Amino acid sequence: MKSTDRLIINQTERSFLIKVIAALLFTATAFLIFLVYWITFQGGFDFGKERDFKEWGKQLKSVLVLGVFAFGIGSYLAKRKRIIFDQSSKKYKLEYYIGPFYWGSWSNYEALKMIGIFKNSKGIYELNIWFSNSRHIKFEKFLSFENALAEAKYIAEILSLRVWNTSDPKKGFYIE
Repeated sequence: MKSTDRLIINQTERSFLIKVIAALLFTATAFLIFLVYWITFQGGFDFGKERDFKEWGKQLKSVLVLGVFAFGIGSYLAKRKRIIFDQSSKKYKLEYYIGPFYWGSWSNYEALKMIGIFKNSKGIYELNIWFSNSRHIKFEKFLSFENALAEAKYIAEILSLRVWNTSDPKKGFYIE
């Protein structure tokens, strides 16, 4: 397989502030895991007594809930998306990753049709990659039309497609 048969499109990078917040949330998760250890083994609870056992359970529950929320929000902020197109086998893989951890699965596609820019009901511009069988992949969201257009033109150039602008749903047109 030639390297030109496989195209990889990555989402734009997160801002530095979002990366710092995600790192702080992962650090808080690690601290809360340590706190679970400390509560369980260093807390001085006598598990033979029902009152101590209930108190241990209450403390452990609150720490675990905070840990799950911190890890979940940190993962959401750190998660990135990429699309891998294997043009020789007509498959694509929508892949998510956090650092070195990747997950996703391969799907078949007919042919690539266009890149679409859509404005949703919240005023956010969504970038979609459309296939000839009317399926699409939501790829990226932008707050400004200029950023969405720049990314759409970049992806369209890589995939040799046209950009369809429907930021105004009543007046869709191709961008040259």
